[in-house]
Amino acid sequence: MTLTILGSGTSHGVPVVACNCAVCKSADPRDKRYRASALLENDFEGKTWRVLIDIGPDFRSQALAIGLPSLDALLITHGHADHLHGLDDIRIFSHTKVPNAISKYTDADGTVHGSNEFTKPMPIYADKETTKIIRSHFDYIFKRTQIGGGKPLVQLEKAEKLTPKNPLKIGGMEIFSVPMKHGKIPTTGYLISTSGTDGKKKSLAYLTDCNYISPASIELIKENCGTLVHAVIDGLRKEVHTTHFSFEQALGIAEQIQSRHTWTTHMTHDFGHQEIADYFAEILPEYPGLKKIVAGGGSVLPAHDGLRLEV
Repeated sequence: MTLTILGSGTSHGVPVVACNCAVCKSADPRDKRYRASALLENDFEGKTWRVLIDIGPDFRSQALAIGLPSLDALLITHGHADHLHGLDDIRIFSHTKVPNAISKYTDADGTVHGSNEFTKPMPIYADKETTKIIRSHFDYIFKRTQIGGGKPLVQLEKAEKLTPKNPLKIGGMEIFSVPMKHGKIPTTGYLISTSGTDGKKKSLAYLTDCNYISPASIELIKENCGTLVHAVIDGLRKEVHTTHFSFEQALGIAEQIQSRHTWTTHMTHDFGHQEIADYFAEILPEYPGLKKIVAGGGSVLPAHDGLRLEV
């Protein structure tokens, strides 16, 4: 199983429009940060299965950059634009890039055109509040409309129902939701697990856009992860923020969940990649649990676009 970081930036992205700071002008490719998103891939039963976590306004560019050939499902963390507003661009994956593409349309007068072959709608997993936002912001998807223009063929599913006892099972992966808070609004993290060649469970956690993870959610991860190989955690900047973890707060969560490798995401243009990595090395002694993990071959680093994490 592989997780590819498609975007590691905050809502502005990096470089930021109209900004001439050192990070925005940096030549280091790790300082170019699309809006936060990640792609899960797993080879299972003769097929590579692909699940996207969040689909922001950079999705088209992200998909072209990696040559994304197919998509099987979406996991949405919450309804903010930088995590949702690329949704229309999955049309290609619910029409021409799937078997038995939809070819039957009903116009506004109720007249049916085309054959009876339909593809299966793409499942989108989101919590209750995010589902409301999707139906509001993309209302045309769920209405009868005229022929032409195109729209995604999707099926909204409840992320809340994905629990350790009832995980989403797709492509040899098991996925359940982790409740978090993003300021005053709920947001959803995900724990994704697979079985290694030795039959033992290995997992990764994707926990972005949050400034609070309850003790219950932390225990949920620890009790069900088997070996937690990677944790991707919201880490906006050095300073404390009202809706995001700071770097130190992110490392505090990492200290609790004890992942072998910790990566921060959703970062601003305040610091370049190497500056953040150096800062983590500087403050690591304040986190003895993480220091022990790093001494044993683990890591605590900022993520960057294009980073591939193997489990």
